[in-house]
Amino acid sequence: MRRCAVKHGEQPPPFTPLLLLLMGCLSLGECAPFRLDQKNDGFEVHVNNVMIFKHSTDSPMLYGGNGETQFVEAKGNFRIEDYVTSRVPLTKSDIQQQSGDPTVVKLSSDDDHYVTLQLSSTPDHPLAVEVSAMQGFDRLWLRVVAQREEQVFGGGEQFSYLDLRGRSFPIWTREQGVGRNKSTLTTFQADQKDWAGGDYHTTYHPQPTFVSTRNYYLHHQGPNYAVLDFTHRAFHELHVRGRPGRVLLQTGSDVAQLVRHLSQFLGRQLPLPAWLHSGAVLGVQGGTRKMLDYIQQAEDHGVKVAAVWIQDWVGRITTSFGRRLFWDWKWNQQQYPDLKNEVQRLRSRNIRVLTYINPYLNFEGELFKVADERGYFVKNSSGQTFVNDFGEFFCGTIDLTNPAAYAWYKDEVVKKNMIDMGFSGWMADFGEYLPLHGTRFHSGQSAEDLHNQWPLLWARLNREAVQESGKEGDVVFWMRAGWSGSGNYSTLQWAGDQNVDWSPSDGLPSTITAALSLAMSGLTLTHFDIGGFTTFASFTPPLVRSEQLLLRSAEMAVFTPVFRTHEGNQPSANVQFYSSRATLLKFARLSRMFSALQNYSRHVVSVASHTGLAAQRPLFLNYPSDAPSYHAPYHYMYGPDLLVAPVCRPDVTSRDVYLPRDPEASWVFLWDESVTSEGGETVRVASPLGQPPVFYRNTSAFVHVFRHVASEPLVNLPTYVPESQKPEVDRSATCSASQLLFDLAVGVGVVVVLVLGTNP
Repeated sequence: MRRCAVKHGEQPPPFTPLLLLLMGCLSLGECAPFRLDQKNDGFEVHVNNVMIFKHSTDSPMLYGGNGETQFVEAKGNFRIEDYVTSRVPLTKSDIQQQSGDPTVVKLSSDDDHYVTLQLSSTPDHPLAVEVSAMQGFDRLWLRVVAQREEQVFGGGEQFSYLDLRGRSFPIWTREQGVGRNKSTLTTFQADQKDWAGGDYHTTYHPQPTFVSTRNYYLHHQGPNYAVLDFTHRAFHELHVRGRPGRVLLQTGSDVAQLVRHLSQFLGRQLPLPAWLHSGAVLGVQGGTRKMLDYIQQAEDHGVKVAAVWIQDWVGRITTSFGRRLFWDWKWNQQQYPDLKNEVQRLRSRNIRVLTYINPYLNFEGELFKVADERGYFVKNSSGQTFVNDFGEFFCGTIDLTNPAAYAWYKDEVVKKNMIDMGFSGWMADFGEYLPLHGTRFHSGQSAEDLHNQWPLLWARLNREAVQESGKEGDVVFWMRAGWSGSGNYSTLQWAGDQNVDWSPSDGLPSTITAALSLAMSGLTLTHFDIGGFTTFASFTPPLVRSEQLLLRSAEMAVFTPVFRTHEGNQPSANVQFYSSRATLLKFARLSRMFSALQNYSRHVVSVASHTGLAAQRPLFLNYPSDAPSYHAPYHYMYGPDLLVAPVCRPDVTSRDVYLPRDPEASWVFLWDESVTSEGGETVRVASPLGQPPVFYRNTSAFVHVFRHVASEPLVNLPTYVPESQKPEVDRSATCSASQLLFDLAVGVGVVVVLVLGTNP
């Protein structure tokens, strides 16, 4: 059953529980309820012969505890200090009711410290665990049986690791962070201000869900702060602050079946508009004349243009971070004169215009005054408008729990100022910044309860605006922040603000991990900024985009659902697609390849929408019985027929590619059909710039499409200097790394640019 965005007050279709249970069983082939087996000193819980819980006095399945948790926030970056004052094993078990539904189990340490669990089956899941009573604790740790060689995936959008074993992952939506590796100088410099460096687990889109190679998944329904802990060999642990929501478990024949069920339960994204696959979405800025000039320049050099994305349609401001937007979401006629007419003229040429919005309003703008007068903002502790610092400018946050504010923003801002202008889409940015302290909401809920769910409210507002305007299937919006159920509302995700580099934790490689982890979390459609975003020319060494990175990034984007560029936060420091004639010609070739692939891409996103298997997916979702497919880093399937192994390091001209054994097809190298394989092996192939390693299945119905893509000849022009041969950058006005550390030690400090990590 597909879940769709619904309006306030609407209810889902009236399916009976019996019918829902039958549908769930049919989708999985077999649907048996859980089984609880009593043992001498405890019990075991199985679902379809998979042991989930094992409780004994020596090894209890549940711990209760207390502690103090502080959430320190600065511009979307959170430092979470969780100090546990007690952690008590609940060794005593009393099965109070085993016959009937639910099964009731009381786990305790003494009469004053206990937790009562209800175990039942739901229409969607054979096992649901719910806390019905909780005495003496403000947090719980629930343990799930694990095996030594087991792998687990999911956790929402994770950028550093696809297999989550060996690490713990806090579930809290926040800024991704810059660098995301505490051992690097980039992250060190970013951390000097507002802890903006991030870590391996920081993400815009966490999700308390994991899929196990023991063929089950676990999903926690509560919005509470939680931690998925996979650091132990014998068990996985779900730590939940406060009373947990329901914990749902499902089994399947393989991980692909589990992902299909998970995506069905959480909600699947609809197919993307067809026009989005027809060419490049060019991210440019500077006004109407410059927008048209960029389009003309691109087309003169053979770029296939599907759309132009002008995030500065509202005007600009300049901060130390770089060029930012003036957050007053209406057409700036001084910067973009005659824009409404140009939107229509461009559409007649099959070129769409896309823009940008977020749920905040600059207090110097006209819309802020309207919202402030009507009381539409989140309030501070005194009942006045809460004003937040977004980095040298201040904004109010629209209270999405206020029905009047929600309706005004949807109708008067999104519909009137964007959809009625003829825009075909936008970046619906942010969603993860909701402050926790000193804020009050119309609904009366606490900021902590709302924080993880805030991206869903923001996504639903945008989706409803599109639906109610009759533009579903034609207008697209993309989001970086997310939560469980984002697929229900968001038409498209994007990976947020990667560094303009090759780093595994925050550069080009991390976009692959991000897409694949979302795929394992049930979300089917995502993409990334070609060339990355976060730029700091003042860092040591400078963090700026090279031509090679731009083109390697673009060649990977050919084999994804969306081909979209971004200038970055410091455009003049970065190489852009328009920086030189040679770059333009090479970029143009890649845009034509993307366009040539559009029939296959439309097929891929349609399959994703109907099956829940993401457009970009790990190899093992197509080949779950192929063991090496679980250990193929930076490989992915683009739909059912293309295997892509992007070049993710500089100055590389060949790459090893693992090809799974496919009983129905052999593999053909896209760029040289004489290179074939029956699979089950690793092959090394040439990968010059513009020809990333890609193989196709020879039985595909789209072989003719793939051959057309490969027919685009390479552009043999020198366009970059290998990074290993670049001259030393003159840093006479900057500190060396060692001098930087010394200065910090003696108290001089480091003056670094304020890092926000957000697109505009």
